Amino acid sequence: MVNQDKIESTLGYKFTSSALLTEALEAAGRAYTHDDTEGGMDGNKRLAMVGDALLTLIHFDMWYPSGQSRETAENSRQKYTSNVNLEKCAEEFGIKSEILLSAGDSARRTVAKVTSASTVEALLGAVWLDSSKNFDKVKDVAFNLGIAKNYVILE
Repeated sequence: MVNQDKIESTLGYKFTSSALLTEALEAAGRAYTHDDTEGGMDGNKRLAMVGDALLTLIHFDMWYPSGQSRETAENSRQKYTSNVNLEKCAEEFGIKSEILLSAGDSARRTVAKVTSASTVEALLGAVWLDSSKNFDKVKDVAFNLGIAKNYVILE
């Protein structure tokens, strides 16, 4: 079901809990058509909330030493943590094809932009929990996915 080797290779991180990885890849609502879900009706949404917060922390952690304005940091954060940017990441790295969808979405082969973006965030959240909250490991994954390289603060 989940191609764990592919995802781990993409992320540059080896999971100790395959259940966390599976939950990170489960689209919300998948439980309506599948009994074997890790995330229940929420799918990966809970992990995505954690991942979203981590993306913001990564961004501000890189911004703070620059001495640039708060406005510059906020504008840059909004741009690079957007669903559009995260969806591009999911597409580019083949994560989109690994998302576990509901039966209807799977039959239509459609993955919504927000689902792709949430999955990237959920993967970061899963790495956070799986690594015993090791910020450097999460940051490494963000760099491996090309998300963090985009955190160059715009002048």
